[in-house]
Amino acid sequence: MTASIEWARLCETAFLDSCDRLCLIGVITHFPVPSLPVAVTQFMIAAHVVNVRLHDEVEVAVSVTTPHGLLVMPDGPDGFHVEVAGEYLLITLRQMPLTAEGVYRFLVSVGVDTEVTLDVPVLVVSKRGHAEIH
Repeated sequence: MTASIEWARLCETAFLDSCDRLCLIGVITHFPVPSLPVAVTQFMIAAHVVNVRLHDEVEVAVSVTTPHGLLVMPDGPDGFHVEVAGEYLLITLRQMPLTAEGVYRFLVSVGVDTEVTLDVPVLVVSKRGHAEIH
């Protein structure tokens, strides 16, 4: 059997606690932003990998496609980091550019044939105006 990703989640931060439990903080289902373009400082993808043995090496790939079909990646050498934490992959993305409203597709894969897709909408939300009181 080859390694595969059972599930993946986008979140603000993910880590294993002192009891080796996976902790996800701020699970992201959409990105509300005040304006575009914007660069998201940091977020993470936590993925559960199955059918992998302790000393197996797996190749991890991450790609992000914009609503217009363009491939984007974080800027700089520290923009992308993968940590293997037990049966989990903790993928950190930094300075991710969001340039348009619509669905951003995050693709995470291990090996050649296994991948998981996360579709996350980016929406511009305006500040609520204050009602005038007379």
